[in-house]
Amino acid sequence: MTPIVYCVEDELAEPLLVALRSLAGSHPRRLSRLRVYVLHNELTSENRDRIHRQADALELDVRTVAVRVPAGRYPPAGRGAGSGYLRLEIPGHVPDDRVLYLDADTLVVGDLRALLDMDLTDRPVAAVRDPQNPILRYGLGLPGWERLGVPGDREYFSSGVMLLDQEACARDRVFERCAYFLTVHREHARFWDQDALNWALDDNWLRLPRRWNTFPAEHIAPVDGEPGARILATRDPYVSQPGAVAQLTTAAPSRSRSTPSTCSAVSISTGLRDPVSFPSKTFPATAL
Repeated sequence: MTPIVYCVEDELAEPLLVALRSLAGSHPRRLSRLRVYVLHNELTSENRDRIHRQADALELDVRTVAVRVPAGRYPPAGRGAGSGYLRLEIPGHVPDDRVLYLDADTLVVGDLRALLDMDLTDRPVAAVRDPQNPILRYGLGLPGWERLGVPGDREYFSSGVMLLDQEACARDRVFERCAYFLTVHREHARFWDQDALNWALDDNWLRLPRRWNTFPAEHIAPVDGEPGARILATRDPYVSQPGAVAQLTTAAPSRSRSTPSTCSAVSISTGLRDPVSFPSKTFPATAL
């Protein structure tokens, strides 16, 4: 089965514990087939131990992988950008041909098999259009896109959930292009790795249904009356029942968001110290 990859720094360790619990709870009969990689940048031993205790309690195959990003490969960025840069290091640390990347602050609410087995039709990446930045002209992503020669009506995706074909990524030099963009065009990077991926892929990505990456308040962002809201309403109706993955928070440290969060990842994670019920199974709070 296609492995699942998370990328974290210490500040995302607690949301990850919740994410792992939701992943296990949504696949009670397939735990033995799930494989999870956690790429990290110098996690404390305490947080590594917490992750492994959680994995043992959930009977999940979780492997933590320390990643040392070569000095100078990416420019210095704001708080939390390090975990975003880790996404760009997946090819060197996860050997599988295909991987499913999930942000550490996502909650899996259904069976992921349909997504894990999806045919990418020779495209490097499958992702969901960003509800707050549906196209460049009406969003905050990739500022100065016109100076880069990118059309304003180009759709812009969220990198929080991505199915990656690593062979196609290597063929198209996607991650090399990301590093180039962040070094040469850093003034165009507001959301860092997400902007880099959108530029590097040059619109060659498979559009996933929004059920695979749903924000809790996306039906009010962009707000009614804005041009972007009309685009979402006509092309991509709001998903009231997300099928598999829902974003826990829009304030993840790895990326700033244009709309305030309805709740913070930390508050949700702390609130889940009591037992949490998912379909078919309840996991004990002691795993945290």
